[in-house]
Amino acid sequence: MPEPISPDRDRASERSSSRTALGAARLRAAHLLLDDPPPILDDPLALRLLDPAAAHAIHEHPDRLRTPVSRALRCEVLVRSRYAEDRLADAVGRGVRKYALLGAGLDTFAYRKPAWAADLCILEVDHDASQRDKQARLRRAGIAVPPNLRYAPADLETDALGSRLREAGLDPGEPAFVACLGVLIYLRDDAADAIFAWVATLPAGSEFVFTFSRSDATTAGPPVPGSAAARVAAAGEPWRTRVEPDAMVARLRAAGFGSVQLLFAEDVTEKYLRGRTDGLFQPSRVVIADALV
Repeated sequence: MPEPISPDRDRASERSSSRTALGAARLRAAHLLLDDPPPILDDPLALRLLDPAAAHAIHEHPDRLRTPVSRALRCEVLVRSRYAEDRLADAVGRGVRKYALLGAGLDTFAYRKPAWAADLCILEVDHDASQRDKQARLRRAGIAVPPNLRYAPADLETDALGSRLREAGLDPGEPAFVACLGVLIYLRDDAADAIFAWVATLPAGSEFVFTFSRSDATTAGPPVPGSAAARVAAAGEPWRTRVEPDAMVARLRAAGFGSVQLLFAEDVTEKYLRGRTDGLFQPSRVVIADALV
């Protein structure tokens, strides 16, 4: 779940592009500027995708990004990408050569990719307006689009994902790595199930890493004014879907996945946060799922 929109948000973003994707980029940029080394996710390109006002706000108002809420949001954004990229590296090691990132937003993996991903076919899937906005930001920043990246415009709630990805070059006969990070909470349940069903049709050896949120005390009733839920709703991207872990495992099994692993906050702490001194912590409501076909 990307950071809620703040009053000093980037004004260059199109009205119909994702505001929460912009918030996530701001958090990744802030990590390198404000948090202690070593970085959980080393993303030097995120700051370059922000406009000068948003970048200035990080430098001039670091206190806004050092609250417990902001530290938790930042940790969530960093850890989900780090875990997905770690698992992707393992998948490439066993021969996977296709990577589809659903709801790519302003993710920068394709533009800062390590040597092990040089021959990986990367497909970024997102709403057309968000992709146009991202491409404009890349041009302004002078960041080149690598030859092994393809854009696949799609609405994850209404489009036939398999068809869109085949058009973009995803061979359904080859195993693929699929990630969907910080996105499911914004989708309807049936749209999430459609994504699960499609990924489960991929060949054996394919892997799906995604995040979901379980219910907490803020779930019942309308969003509390000033809360993260209220702010993303005001930005036109309300939270819709919460799933309990046992129910998520059952849904993945029903879709046809074999192995399913869930990482909870305590697992994230042990894997990525042990010994850190900057106060970053994983929110307990967020779960990372790793499912194999």
